[in-house]
Amino acid sequence: MWIKNSDITNTLDRFNRKDKAVSVSSFDFSTLYTKIPHDKLIDILCKLVDSTFNDTTRNYMSVGHNRAYWVKGVRGTKFIYDADTIKECLRYLIKNAYFRVGNLVFRQIIGIPMGSDPAPFFANLFLFYYECNWIDRCKKEDYKKARKFHNIFRFIDDLLAINDGGEFGKSFLDIYPPELVLNKENVNDHRTTFLDLCIEIFGNQFIYKLFDKRDAFPFHIVRFPFKCSNLPSKMFYATISAEILRICRASLLSGDFLASASPFLKRMRDQGAQRESVKGSLCKLFSRHFDSFSKYGMHKEELLNHLLNCM
Repeated sequence: MWIKNSDITNTLDRFNRKDKAVSVSSFDFSTLYTKIPHDKLIDILCKLVDSTFNDTTRNYMSVGHNRAYWVKGVRGTKFIYDADTIKECLRYLIKNAYFRVGNLVFRQIIGIPMGSDPAPFFANLFLFYYECNWIDRCKKEDYKKARKFHNIFRFIDDLLAINDGGEFGKSFLDIYPPELVLNKENVNDHRTTFLDLCIEIFGNQFIYKLFDKRDAFPFHIVRFPFKCSNLPSKMFYATISAEILRICRASLLSGDFLASASPFLKRMRDQGAQRESVKGSLCKLFSRHFDSFSKYGMHKEELLNHLLNCM
């Protein structure tokens, strides 16, 4: 399972503890949503459904308000589905995507219906099917090679390969179907960007920091709420502390953390944030999540002063 993106920084930290930063590469599907044939998509999703209902304890899936779980038989009036019903639902969703342009109505006959609720899940499962089958074959034929794919991460159509010895770049044509075009994004294997991370290798260490391509746009972008908006004050300041925590988790070094936190706090000041209220929100953040900030080697008061001075 390569869809495990919350583990990326943990994986980078694990290699850093051993001084084993060797390579990092990123890839991107350019035709993921638009080129998948419907018949192939339906066939693969149905195979995955069959593989899930794979024993006698999984006859039906019961869906409640907060969770879904397996049941052996139909009981009560809950929403209960067997494998055939789920497959029929999938066929219907894929084959009945309609769009109106002016007075014309079109039905989509190729590709995943973008904008529909299940579209990201369809794309993830479609790619997962090929990835899983290829890894299973590779483990049987060349287990040593298969182990090099342990640190592959994918988020929908973006992929990241860490310390794989270049194996993913050599193998992806064998993994995915011919309808999909996958391009390598970085020029060399010592620097790349992936989602909201910029990752570089310095002295056998992965140095990562926050990356936002919008920072390079030649125009101003309104981001985050204004204090004067129709939003509870508590939620406004919770947004600030949550973003500070996100910046922390995406920044290995204190200098990079403050370099990203400073313009953010100035922006929020200009959008109505009051210093004392921000201080209270940050103190509450530190009381709950200071273990995330401990990597910077600062006491709470020192780090708090650095952040408040940014305003």
